[in-house]
Amino acid sequence: MAMAVAALVAIPALAIPALAEPAPRSVPHRAHYAMTLADATGDSGIAAVTGDMTVIFDRMCKGWSVLQASRMEIDFVEAEPVVSDILFDAEEDDDGRHFRFRYEERENGDTVELAIANLDRAAVDKPARLRFANPPGLTETVPAGALLPTAHTEKLLAAAAAGQPFVRDMVLTGSGTDSLSYVSAHIGKARPIAGDLDWPEGAASDADIGALRSETVYPMRLAFFDAGDTAETPVYELIYQMQPNGIVRRFDIDYGGFSISARLTSIESRAETGACE
Repeated sequence: MAMAVAALVAIPALAIPALAEPAPRSVPHRAHYAMTLADATGDSGIAAVTGDMTVIFDRMCKGWSVLQASRMEIDFVEAEPVVSDILFDAEEDDDGRHFRFRYEERENGDTVELAIANLDRAAVDKPARLRFANPPGLTETVPAGALLPTAHTEKLLAAAAAGQPFVRDMVLTGSGTDSLSYVSAHIGKARPIAGDLDWPEGAASDADIGALRSETVYPMRLAFFDAGDTAETPVYELIYQMQPNGIVRRFDIDYGGFSISARLTSIESRAETGACE
């Protein structure tokens, strides 16, 4: 249940000098979200969900780092409650050639999945191998053209600014040992932010924090399919209300049988963390 769920996720420039790369649209920031159950069918067995998520999105010299931590308390109709923790830590380069991540999922304090992996590829348009330190010896083929999480977000923002309604890509999300997904995105036109998506109370009083605020958002719906799967129904969908600077004001995760809603409750700007040598 990671936001790949990164998503809470710069376009790689192929054979172009670094100075010619487009400036990233995303801004470094730390955001906190409150999470609740939005909807559930009777077959899901879920009675309630409460939790929170913190995302730290930092700009390095030639890339990005993402730290995401979430905790959800899940109540079931006929089973004992479960506390689910997801920890995601990743770094990726602007050129799309280097990516490393650590993904851990816990249930009631016990680790149920731990994936640590590194990708080094000669070029984005060449296939490569994702190599895992955990589980030891595991590898995964990354096809030519697959995007990394932040590169995918940058592509979505560029498409939104250009009025392009559909974007389809293979994306290496980093959400575990099987994290290569085909992502089909539908992007709506920029629209004013609704009242229930208002900026967290008091945030706009700080000039620096207030500068992060936008008066419009792009509605986006991202459907995630397993790579190579021909199923017509996605594994899950992410429904974003995303500002032009990459800050997500609200998102929903729809798993079919149930969905979770997350609303921005606090935000702060982050300085660039890595100076170029």
